[in-house]
Amino acid sequence: MNSNKLLFVNVDSSQAEARVVFLLAEDEQALEDIDKHDYHALTASWFFGGSEDDYSKRKLGYESPIRFAGKTLRHAGHLGAGARRASTELNTQARKYNIPIRINETIAGRALETFHKKQPKIREIFHNGIAAVIKETHILTASVPYGIDAKIGGRRIFYERWSEELLREALPYIPQRSVSDNTKCAALRIKKRIKQVRIYLESHDALLFGVPERHLDEWCAIFKEEMERPISFENCSLPRRDLVIPCDMEVGENYMELRKYKKI
Repeated sequence: MNSNKLLFVNVDSSQAEARVVFLLAEDEQALEDIDKHDYHALTASWFFGGSEDDYSKRKLGYESPIRFAGKTLRHAGHLGAGARRASTELNTQARKYNIPIRINETIAGRALETFHKKQPKIREIFHNGIAAVIKETHILTASVPYGIDAKIGGRRIFYERWSEELLREALPYIPQRSVSDNTKCAALRIKKRIKQVRIYLESHDALLFGVPERHLDEWCAIFKEEMERPISFENCSLPRRDLVIPCDMEVGENYMELRKYKKI
């Protein structure tokens, strides 16, 4: 081992926004299932037939176009998108990342209909709950990340008149704010505990560090501990229990060739 070698360590919250959506939707079964399955592959099987294993990234070793479609359409369903918006988003992202798949509005509409039948609590509890709060107050309050001495989290005021478009604008706020705040606060706590650590990048639900090889195991344990602190939803607009979001870690000698971290 070259103890002075600097390694890249990427710490990534696992399916973070989906977990927040499931919590807000009070879907405890989905929160349990998400750790037992390749959830995007499972979702793709609902829309396109076949089985989870047919599209699983764990089994195939790569992201199949069908799994990508399942992931993108699931995200659209979480945030209340209609068929046109969902198909446009999928096709745009596929073009951007050179993924060979295209769908039309009809396919997207059928997929979203199937999605909401499979997981009705997302629309019935999460979407309708946010709609009720917005109609009454036009204010959404997010969660409080661990270590922050505050009773309530970040707040956003929505000034527009009530509409379905306003609802679609409001739905992402708590999931996205909760995940982003968790990542940023974890970075501050890590920097406080390891003053010499280099933080190269913060990207919403992930942090990229520079770590001397001799400190790899020691520091990775701290990264995991701080990323997996409980997030408080007690005084959120939709009050819920605390949530811990698991993190995945990858390590490598450069950012392009990262492998799953395994303790030495």
